[in-house]
Amino acid sequence: MGAFVGLIKKDLTVALRRKETFVSMVFFAILILFIMNMAIGMGEKISPDMAAGILWVAVLFSSISGLGSTFSMEKTNRCIDGLLISPVHSATVFLAKMTVNLAFLSLAEMIIVPLFLVLYGNHVQSLHLSLLLIILLLNLGLTSIGTLISGITAGSRRNDVLLPILLFPVITPLIAFTIKATGALFAGAPFQEYAPWLKLTAAFALIFSTAGYFLFEHVLREN
Repeated sequence: MGAFVGLIKKDLTVALRRKETFVSMVFFAILILFIMNMAIGMGEKISPDMAAGILWVAVLFSSISGLGSTFSMEKTNRCIDGLLISPVHSATVFLAKMTVNLAFLSLAEMIIVPLFLVLYGNHVQSLHLSLLLIILLLNLGLTSIGTLISGITAGSRRNDVLLPILLFPVITPLIAFTIKATGALFAGAPFQEYAPWLKLTAAFALIFSTAGYFLFEHVLREN
């Protein structure tokens, strides 16, 4: 636990000193929301599913900036070798990196989601605490697979290009499940109607969190 907390503190300290990652995450999402709003037209009616799609696509593209920087600091002067020779289990490194990604993505969503409601709130018929559950499950799934793939691409010179190429095909089912659940929520459907989509989202997050926990040792050694 001490190593886990120490790794989180180290990454958070470095990230807070270099604020460009978080700023780029928020700016990219805001840009997507405004562009889609202008493309649709002010006051034009869209379906709840489309509104949900706009929200989560903005969050997905925003997360790329944060996930891409997960191991960028470790590549400098081969700091990743220090992680390999340190008495810290690779699973602990994975959980610490995933937690930091989860924290920054959640912080970015505290700006993105309210702005979405300002721009597209008239297309939302119902909104309650189930949205927080959807956000949590999406974040867990996105950061688990994102941290794993970020580790896989960290050894490449063009990891910024490889990351989205590998991430998007894998993450597509998760985004589809989340859009279905959020669209039903926005349409005012009862919880029982979109609960199956939440279960699929939770299963996705559990599977890839477990896979990352057990496979991350091999990912680190390959770098």
